Amino acid sequence: MNTKKTPSVLIIGCGWLGKKLGAELISQKYKVFGTTRSSSNFSTLSGLGINPVKLILPVPKIDELHLPEADTIIISLSPGREREQYPPNINQLAQHFSAKKAQVIMYSSTSVYNDLENEVDEKDSTPYKESPNALLAAEASLLEHCPDAVILRLCGLYGDERHPATHIAGRKNISDGDAPVNLVHRDDVIQITQKVIEGKVKHEILNVCSTSHPPKKEIYTDITERMELKKPHFLDGGENSKVVSSEKALKKLKVKLLHPDPAEFMKN
Repeated sequence: MNTKKTPSVLIIGCGWLGKKLGAELISQKYKVFGTTRSSSNFSTLSGLGINPVKLILPVPKIDELHLPEADTIIISLSPGREREQYPPNINQLAQHFSAKKAQVIMYSSTSVYNDLENEVDEKDSTPYKESPNALLAAEASLLEHCPDAVILRLCGLYGDERHPATHIAGRKNISDGDAPVNLVHRDDVIQITQKVIEGKVKHEILNVCSTSHPPKKEIYTDITERMELKKPHFLDGGENSKVVSSEKALKKLKVKLLHPDPAEFMKN
């Protein structure tokens, strides 16, 4: 008799990334739960095989958080417009999960490096609760209660039908056209997340970014053309803007990126 337990994952925040991640994990024989703020999304999640759970943060008291047990928790919440509420929301989740034995993974962002220049790595920005940067404050809240958590700092996401070029199509006089871009394909975020889960990785902060960083004015001009959108216009400057290194993650997890060069988007 095969008594092997089916591994389970709870995705807090099943948006564009979370849904695709959940579907991929299900194809790998995981049982997946996914939270959403609205019951109207239940049918979409169920259609993907994800067990839907309604979750609205913040809750009045921590003991009012009722979430399914899972081997791995993935926090995939965006700060959104109410950024001041983001660290307290993460703090509530962290307190709830602190008593669990689950592996905890949180998606953060490389915006924690703000306006640093040239190559940056994980050591260049440290989580602390009093930070004016909501993401750094949230990272610190998570690590205070879940010190073994893994934080994945994601660069700008793109993939399939979605690309940040759509938001600047047709715009004029965009500053720092020579600045290198820091982007990552959704499929690479998913494969790195799977490596973290499979390797039972703990207590790490890892950047997740493509290894190629073409200038903004080149990549966004080319991609808006491929998407048949109006080309944006850029001003010169920004050559020394930050370049996010993902060397630590690629070496530690022994990963080869599926999409190392974001300039290849939609070429085939």
